[in-house]
Amino acid sequence: MELSVVIISWNSRRYVQPCLDALFRATEGIEWELVWVDNGSTDQTKALLEPYLARVRSLLIPLTQNLGVARARNLGIQRSSGRLVLLLDVDTQLTAEALRAMMADLKAHPDCGLCGCKLIDAAGEVQMSCRRYPSLRYKFLNVLERFSDATWIRQLNKEQFYQAQMAGERPFEVEYLIGACQLIRRELFERIGLLDGRIFFGPEDADFCLRAHQAGWSVRYLPGVSFRHDYQRTTGKRLFSRQGWMHIRSLFYFYFKHLRL
Repeated sequence: MELSVVIISWNSRRYVQPCLDALFRATEGIEWELVWVDNGSTDQTKALLEPYLARVRSLLIPLTQNLGVARARNLGIQRSSGRLVLLLDVDTQLTAEALRAMMADLKAHPDCGLCGCKLIDAAGEVQMSCRRYPSLRYKFLNVLERFSDATWIRQLNKEQFYQAQMAGERPFEVEYLIGACQLIRRELFERIGLLDGRIFFGPEDADFCLRAHQAGWSVRYLPGVSFRHDYQRTTGKRLFSRQGWMHIRSLFYFYFKHLRL
């Protein structure tokens, strides 16, 4: 099997059809399978999946509770069989151009463990989807920027991104890619293991990329191709919601695991 696409959902009814319509168009001519892990949805997500699952080699893993991003994705990865594994968020609309460019880039760079490409929201804004490793300083600046439009805050916060390189066309190496789109070699999982299931959601993507780097693999970003990502901000404005606290707890776990304070 050339490619496995692993998608997780949680009450994602509004995104299922646009995501899968785009995915089926993007994978035409490719040998692929779909592994869908549902994190205990209570809406119509699973019902909407049914007609798509009959069209391709597929597996639906329905969970009775929300296990978080890392544990749910790990279940999908373990049940997949592709030489390449595409971790894709449900609120994305993949294109054939982007998928083929990422697959070609991994083939051309055997030292690269995973790659991703440019993500653009519904308003046409480019998402800062490749970044330097999260730190307390950067997270503090993220919070400040949500509540202030001060120029000095924005300038300091830009340091965590690769804005100049992202504006170009040439692929480049990055510290980490967000988990909305990561095309990963099967071999990388075999070498460094799965995502850290102790992280409910948040820096599991940074943790995985950091471990890949530590094992001698590179992580690459392709700015010349793109697709849509509607980007559901789970912590959003409710910084101190239950999900917000779980995200904060995951961040501190990451910081102390890697001593990146």
